[in-house]
Amino acid sequence: MNIIHESAMTIARSAGGNPVTATFVVILFVLGIQMVSVTVERLIWGERFEHWLDVVILVASMAYAAYVVYACALHNSGR
Repeated sequence: MNIIHESAMTIARSAGGNPVTATFVVILFVLGIQMVSVTVERLIWGERFEHWLDVVILVASMAYAAYVVYACALHNSGR
């Protein structure tokens, strides 16, 4: 859990405490993960397909984005 908190605080500090910028950074990370996933699927199977892992990645990224917004609130309060 500490690594998640530290990474969220790092993103919050990098974004200057701005939750919109921090959320945008998380969205860019998710897009990067999805691009790698699509590339691997096309290289191995020759086509892109939908599967349950896409849903898991999106739900986890939404939860992480919410935690990063909380980290921005902690950063702005000086904690």
